[in-house]
Amino acid sequence: MNMASKRPQTARQYVVGVLRTEILKATHEAGTRLRQEEVAARLGVSTTPVREAFRDLLAEGLIELDTHRGVLVRGLTLTDVRELYELRILLEPRLALKAVAFASPAHLDAAATTHRQLCDEQEPERWAALNVIFHRELTAPAPEGRLSRIVESLAAAAGAYVTLSMHATPELMALNNADHAELLRHYRDGNAERAARKTAQHLEQTLLAIEQDVRTRSV
Repeated sequence: MNMASKRPQTARQYVVGVLRTEILKATHEAGTRLRQEEVAARLGVSTTPVREAFRDLLAEGLIELDTHRGVLVRGLTLTDVRELYELRILLEPRLALKAVAFASPAHLDAAATTHRQLCDEQEPERWAALNVIFHRELTAPAPEGRLSRIVESLAAAAGAYVTLSMHATPELMALNNADHAELLRHYRDGNAERAARKTAQHLEQTLLAIEQDVRTRSV
């Protein structure tokens, strides 16, 4: 199938998806320079979505800006992923405690719909994007505040690592889908303590899979 026929809604999303996959699969080694014009020509887009995609990848920690060399592939490190997930494991269970108390049937029905899509999805990139949506829908009922904003930011930054874990350990997709089903049950039962514990276990499971793959790559 022609890659162009699988493009997402926008050129920006297309470029982000292609570059993210290439970086995660080590097509570009750490330190490789990415030139805006070359990427645009190769992917058949203008330089504008490439520039926008670079901003997204910079936020995800997959590239960095060098004053003299421009945009460089940053690669993945154990230090980065551990720091990110240690924060998520600390904060997301706390947000779950708040969210369960305010969750409505409508909120949980929306999360259940996304869960069904996750169970049907086999493509790691698309699964990871749906995963962000699922967790956002679960925690959306929590009162708006700094905690929810920080958690959402961390979850977005972890998207690339989640994709990596799906590539590295395909069976993790099914395990995570089962975790999601259990989380939904705890939310529907109003059991905040169990939802918080399961949230932490769920994140720890993903961290272990990512650590294993990053070690294998020796990045």
